[in-house]
Amino acid sequence: MNIKDSISNDLNTVNGYIKKLTSHSIPAITEISQHLIASGGKRIRPYLVILSSRIFRVPAVKYTKIAAAMEIYHTATLLHDDVVDNAKHRRGTPSANDIWGNKSSILVGDFLLATSSSIIADMENQGLLKLFIRVLGLMAEGELVQLKLSRDIRLSQKDYYTIIKKKTAYLISAACESGSIMGKATEVQRLKMRQYGLLIGIAFQLIDDNIDYISSGKLSGKDKGVDLKEGKVTLPMIVALSNADRKEKALLKTALSSSQGDDDLFRKVYRIMEKNHGFEYTKKKAEGFANRALRLLDGLPQSLELEELRKFTQTVAERKS
Repeated sequence: MNIKDSISNDLNTVNGYIKKLTSHSIPAITEISQHLIASGGKRIRPYLVILSSRIFRVPAVKYTKIAAAMEIYHTATLLHDDVVDNAKHRRGTPSANDIWGNKSSILVGDFLLATSSSIIADMENQGLLKLFIRVLGLMAEGELVQLKLSRDIRLSQKDYYTIIKKKTAYLISAACESGSIMGKATEVQRLKMRQYGLLIGIAFQLIDDNIDYISSGKLSGKDKGVDLKEGKVTLPMIVALSNADRKEKALLKTALSSSQGDDDLFRKVYRIMEKNHGFEYTKKKAEGFANRALRLLDGLPQSLELEELRKFTQTVAERKS
């Protein structure tokens, strides 16, 4: 079996475990959690847990549980995020809060947080538990900062990076570091995996923020321009605002202040952002973070899994979906 098929088999095992953990006697828990899990997603966090664990020779029975915990935790945060954002769709399908309501979505999200925490605690690994608790707090902080700065055209690149690190990159970093913790890697190796995950997480989110504007709905699996409708000021918008003339800046401000899905307005915003190098700048930044992440893999134990991680890293900034 080649490495890709082997990793695919592991992901199938993780998916089966997730389905088992989210099957419950309370119908709402099963329906809501499996609705979101079945709607797609890249499974990037389980994938990275599997690779990092196999690099450090962690038994499959251990990394399967942690990979599932990471994805269940991520799913919980999506349920909560959609309530905060009043989102109507997630991955091209109606959001859970739109179908079942905010109260049920929040409560099922809480149940999933408890489930993922229980899995981590059962591992009886203080390093893993401390890491998970730290990320839990950071993600909540990131959501609060983003909420406070929603629709604020004064949002700086520094604020933006704070938000995406806390909301996205630290969990991806934890996925990468978890394998080195369970495998009892050296402190240097553990630090490399932690920093690698943070950098690749930033690069991943940068490309996601471009995709929100430039990718087709069919390809990306989500509606185009969701960030604009929700008033999220992302890096492509920050760059465009800094380069735009007075008239263009006024239009961008108007678009961010409105939550209406105006296709004509979106097209105008897109042209302004493209003209003022928002997408180009963001992609170059993503490439820079991915290249820095790639260099951190030097010196780690050589294996097919490490080569697979290198290949993955080289594709992050080229994603279209």
